Amino acid sequence: MKLKLPITIKPGLVNIPGRGPKARESAESLLDQDRWKHHCFFNTKGFHNHLSHHLLAAYDLGAPASVLRAIYDTESPAQQPIDCGGDDTLDITPDNLREYVGQERYYHAFLTFFTEQIKELGVSETLERYIFSTTVNVKGFEMLSRFMSGAYHPWIQTGYGAEFGSDAMVAQGLAQAAIHSPMTPELLVDFAAPDAAEGLLSTSTRAEKGNLSEGKPLLHILRDVYDSEILKPVMPYDPDALLNERREALMKHGRPDEIRRLCATWWSGMSPQEEAAEIEQKIEELFWVTTLLLSGSGKRGRKPRLDFFLMHTMNATLFIPSLLKIIPSDASKVKLVKAFLPVTVVFILLRGRPRIDPGLAMSYNEAPRPPNVSAPTLRPGRSVIGDPNQSYNPWFNILTSVIHAPDAHTLKAIRALCYAAQHYGDKKAGDIPGCFMDEAREKETLPGIAEVDGTLFVRAAGVVMDTLGWVTHGDEPGKWDFSGLGWEEAWNNED
Repeated sequence: MKLKLPITIKPGLVNIPGRGPKARESAESLLDQDRWKHHCFFNTKGFHNHLSHHLLAAYDLGAPASVLRAIYDTESPAQQPIDCGGDDTLDITPDNLREYVGQERYYHAFLTFFTEQIKELGVSETLERYIFSTTVNVKGFEMLSRFMSGAYHPWIQTGYGAEFGSDAMVAQGLAQAAIHSPMTPELLVDFAAPDAAEGLLSTSTRAEKGNLSEGKPLLHILRDVYDSEILKPVMPYDPDALLNERREALMKHGRPDEIRRLCATWWSGMSPQEEAAEIEQKIEELFWVTTLLLSGSGKRGRKPRLDFFLMHTMNATLFIPSLLKIIPSDASKVKLVKAFLPVTVVFILLRGRPRIDPGLAMSYNEAPRPPNVSAPTLRPGRSVIGDPNQSYNPWFNILTSVIHAPDAHTLKAIRALCYAAQHYGDKKAGDIPGCFMDEAREKETLPGIAEVDGTLFVRAAGVVMDTLGWVTHGDEPGKWDFSGLGWEEAWNNED
């Protein structure tokens, strides 16, 4: 019998009450079944198995054992077997690892390998050796770039393992990274250099950065992305273009250098320790920006449309705090976050460079309700404090409904937004990092950005539920948008 790691899990970041010991036992058992029965792709096109994500998102939001079992029974028949044409007798070792990367038929062998490595070395040392070390980031190996590939899915899988204390899931995430192709390795080339703590910065960019006293806020960099002539969307618009085709067309004509240049300006410190001290602020910036990209990139007067890939940038942001906790060195923590931004910029460009409209995002209801559910009319007793009819908390309806949503992405998006609301929901308008260009706070970075406050996250959660469906209240499941909202031609169709 092959070596296994403990199947136990701990509570997640959002940690909604409601689940009991039966739910935990069910989650652990179902996750282990998925781990050793199913491949990380559910078809031959490389579409990702989201079963474990779905189970843990529902578990963290308070789903009982019966719902977890229903999720497994619904999704497991569509999965591929873990071997699916591969060689389950192959013995991957540290010496031959490089020979087999990028080949999905060796997923099972990689899972066995990383399980053994984690058992021997622990999670942190395994990450250092096989994701962050210079040895595994030379041309042709590029493990960090593979970790960032697949619309963040290896990152997300590993992030779930870090968040829920599951070394076994970390092994799954690393195995998944190993079989992916590198994601835009030209943006991460410097990670193989001896001074790789400087991450994405080319020699010329380092010299330019040396003149800065502090890094730019992320909203300022987003404005630079919008204003860059080099980063204009690839034309003509092709609604049927595959993501890989769009990426290949994008990474030409000076765009990689421009992306590296702009992303480098996010950082200021001259040492990994100094830069690591900036990370907490950068996580907050990412939550604001990725939420605005999801909920504020539509058009006023049109039906809301939520981009599938921009949603992933927000969902992936949720895992940064957990991943940082299992990465021991400041240099590697900085590498992780430095790798995230250029990939996010690439996805913005792959979606046609949609511009955030903060007013649109703030126009959505800050007290969303399920369809056909009016405000309750309670008849409180004489001793009541306050008016319970004016004390509506929309999160209760959202969370109890979303655990029954059929699409794992819907739960994952709501969970990320709930976490953001827990941490940043009390922010006043004008307090978002970087919302002004000047110290006098007179020039907005983007039109209307100074009006955005902490209600953004519940407003975004409401539009997610309205768009994807309050299925517990009779809605049919909705759909994410794949059109590429930044291209004007993507809006030619009727809503």
